[in-house]
Amino acid sequence: MKTLTRACLVALPLVGGAGAHAAETPPWLHEGPRTHLDGRTDDLVTGGLGADAMLGSPPGYADPEHPSVAELRRASLFLRSSAGQGFGRLFGPGVDEETGQALPEGGKVAGDEVLAYADDGTGRQNVAMLLQVPANLSAERRCLVAIPVNGSSSLYRDVVDFGFWGLRHRCAVVYTDKGHGNGFHLLEPDTVNLIDGRQVPAAEAGTKAHFRADLDESARRAFLAEWPHRVAFKAAHSKENPERNWGENVLQSIRFAFVELARRDPGFTRENTLVIGTGSSNGGGAILYAAEKDTAHLMDGVVAREPQVQLRTDDRVVVTRGGTERRGSGRTLLDYFTFGNLYQPCAVLAVPGIPLKDRVPYAENRCRSLRDKGLLTADTTDGQARESLDRMHAYGWDPETDIGHAFGYFVAPDATATKYANDHGRFDLRDRLCGYSYAATDAEGRPIAVPAAQAAQNFAIAPGGAPAGAIDVVNDDDPSGPRRSWLSVSRSTGRQDFNLDGAACLRELVTGHSPDAARVQRGISEFVATGKLDGMPTIIVHGRSDDRVPVSFSSRPYLGLNDLADGSRSRLRYIEVTNAEHFGVDLPGFDTRMVPLTLYHLRALNLMWAHLTRNAALPPSQVVRTTPRGGEAGQAPPLQAGNVPQISDRPRAGDAIVVESGHVVIPD
Repeated sequence: MKTLTRACLVALPLVGGAGAHAAETPPWLHEGPRTHLDGRTDDLVTGGLGADAMLGSPPGYADPEHPSVAELRRASLFLRSSAGQGFGRLFGPGVDEETGQALPEGGKVAGDEVLAYADDGTGRQNVAMLLQVPANLSAERRCLVAIPVNGSSSLYRDVVDFGFWGLRHRCAVVYTDKGHGNGFHLLEPDTVNLIDGRQVPAAEAGTKAHFRADLDESARRAFLAEWPHRVAFKAAHSKENPERNWGENVLQSIRFAFVELARRDPGFTRENTLVIGTGSSNGGGAILYAAEKDTAHLMDGVVAREPQVQLRTDDRVVVTRGGTERRGSGRTLLDYFTFGNLYQPCAVLAVPGIPLKDRVPYAENRCRSLRDKGLLTADTTDGQARESLDRMHAYGWDPETDIGHAFGYFVAPDATATKYANDHGRFDLRDRLCGYSYAATDAEGRPIAVPAAQAAQNFAIAPGGAPAGAIDVVNDDDPSGPRRSWLSVSRSTGRQDFNLDGAACLRELVTGHSPDAARVQRGISEFVATGKLDGMPTIIVHGRSDDRVPVSFSSRPYLGLNDLADGSRSRLRYIEVTNAEHFGVDLPGFDTRMVPLTLYHLRALNLMWAHLTRNAALPPSQVVRTTPRGGEAGQAPPLQAGNVPQISDRPRAGDAIVVESGHVVIPD
């Protein structure tokens, strides 16, 4: 029996109760393909591959230039994992949570899938949603897990990572790409994605295109005549600023799930169904936005992992760690991304033994160009690198994030910054904001036509934007002609310095007063979080070594902002995990020093489940101190249970995180 919570006391207006009203379809819901998976040849979690396949190579295609829908789905489900990090032993869809033993079916789950869009009828929004219903869906303890997907990825990105958790608990699981998903418009062939991943002519797709650039035929031809081979994608070019609706999109996905579930079983109502919302990174931020907007009480509890959540300004928030005190409610994504995009490549040179240093080949040039622009004062490369790192620390990056600076820059903060700058400012792709555009490029970085195989497979290849396969960010202002931004020369410096001119332009959009900056800043103001969860049971887990979404900009100040908003009614718990970074990478140098945060996400879900089903107490906010695997880079011993202690129900004083009147105290 589900523990009685506030959500049980409020009926769901749209789908509460049985009968015809329960299956009433809201006008924004446009349902698409339905698929049954037998749990043997194909399944909800692994695409028929079995969990162990995630330790190998991605699945292929019978015809790479003409993949089937099933092949695209299977490739999208694939998530490369690491046995050394404990996948398949300590966690994962093929592991029995209670015994730790491998499941005989390899984590496969039979059931049904339903794809749908939320849209106003124009096709401009087309927020993608996916409902997974396991064949053994529980009728005794009805439950639903709502997941806004990570980043700008496809709907299947989080299934192997943690979406399987809901299916293992015999819950339905509903995903949404929150209007930010993997929709590409390849302008030259004029093809677009459908919700099932197929790339088809834009005219054929019509309003069912996942995304179509806002260009008529003459405008498309004129743009390509001047800028050949360019591509557009939804996360940058929708002109919708979708982040302002992320929370509402999550709530729409829950309503969609109840419409579909009630059709299958009229007894499936909000009043008797446990609903947990959970997400990672952008999805973690979206689930917090949804909880703040959940006035209809559609969710019972929330678990957010490393949330990319942007907060309204509140100088009453104070975060203290050791001798460092930071005032204010963190920083927005574009703020810290554009700052890091300037200084991070130079700072790499100041971190001894940093993994993947060779992936940042023009770091010294960036240091020199920053000095020439007056953005650094030191005269030597070593001094400039140290000054860059010091500036990042002063801006909010903890020293524990230093290990990730080379990998973090290799993952391309310029691509992320350009995506969100275009997104928040609602820019047209023809604006080529800050001289950036997007195209497939050759070995020299020059724009080329998207290779046929990538065009066909883009749904599974691309993470919702550039870089993706051959597609990357292009610097149209390179004096020698458009070239991949990383390889390009800055016009003002004459150097290959990772396009400092573009990075400085992006920074101005955050700090400046130009018309373009005003558009971007206005867009950001439309979605900042308030911290008001209205007593919603919530657990946030975040890695102290997160370089992509540093804790100082997000989770730590969110705890303080929530304390100010909810006061004594707050049921937010914050778990900060040492030696855990954002991506869960197991590359040499990371394998010896980092543990997977995914494991703590799954544990937090178990704790929330126990709280909502058995009224077990939520754990106090705390620092969990893990032990890295050690050994030699690239040869770290396998992670053991002793490396990753449980979240404590009684943390010792030196590990307890305390918050009072917006003041957060983090143990060193």
